[in-house]
Amino acid sequence: MKDYAGIIVVGIIAFFLLFNVFGGNDQRGMSGSATEDTYGELPSEPDRSEILNTIEMSEAKDIESLVQESFPLLDTVRSDQGISRIYMTKELTLKEVADSLSSAISPEEISERQENKQALIYPDHFVIIQESDEEAGLITIELASDEFVRNNYSPSFFQGLFLGSLLNRALGSNDWYDRRRSSCQQTGNCYGGYGMYGNYNSGGTSSMRGSTNRGGGPGTGK
Repeated sequence: MKDYAGIIVVGIIAFFLLFNVFGGNDQRGMSGSATEDTYGELPSEPDRSEILNTIEMSEAKDIESLVQESFPLLDTVRSDQGISRIYMTKELTLKEVADSLSSAISPEEISERQENKQALIYPDHFVIIQESDEEAGLITIELASDEFVRNNYSPSFFQGLFLGSLLNRALGSNDWYDRRRSSCQQTGNCYGGYGMYGNYNSGGTSSMRGSTNRGGGPGTGK
């Protein structure tokens, strides 16, 4: 009986080892919203005047806290090197979001508005504000860590927003822009801005997708 029990135990261990090697669905690299035909119900949010009042009256000392308390969380994009949280509003325009945030906490750099997007640079974070291509009237507010931008973003995304030399300085490098551009051209697999249905277009030959990770924020009942 002992011999049979040993064989059974060995067989169970072998099964799980084979499952982990061949049957798992571990997707390394970047993850975010799953590819979908429709997003479903968006997070609820306060009305326009309440959002603006929350920002104006906030005692937040940093941009991360200010964005978190002012807008509902839509999605989270993770990679092996950094994290980017996506917030949203349908109550404010792109200009209102950028102006209200920069008035409450001054950024180190603020870009012009180009192609329905604008970016603010703060210590430790980039705030990238865009008009959604997928949902009419929706503004996404991407709160990306410096680490996430440095290791995932394609420099081409920032064309018309910031000079390469400014990005180098903001990311603590002398040559980030050129090195990253060369890498992105070779791989075609750099992050090029948030897409609600899992497509993180790089302008290259592929895109990045992952598993859904949404929720939180004001007005969600949490």
